[in-house]
Amino acid sequence: MHATVTNNTNQIQKKMKKISLILIAIIISGIAINCDSDPCDEGYTQLDNGVCVPDYVAGIEKNVELGNVFYHPEYGAITYKNGNWYNDENLIIENINN
Repeated sequence: MHATVTNNTNQIQKKMKKISLILIAIIISGIAINCDSDPCDEGYTQLDNGVCVPDYVAGIEKNVELGNVFYHPEYGAITYKNGNWYNDENLIIENINN
């Protein structure tokens, strides 16, 4: 009887080790999948301060729901105010689409 109990205990311990290894693998996989280097949604870019802003496309300034700060591939963070586009040095960008 004692041998049967010991054998059952060993089998349970082996199963627990397998389950633990599987759980560790699942947790590591989940962490790896969730560690996206770009936390912004598609069409947005993360600025140096960590804020995600919409990418500039011609005419985007008409959509006031998106705010007035955008990301431009050439100028970086740009701001639309008083009918003009400004760069991060607060200088007017004359021909933003060129």
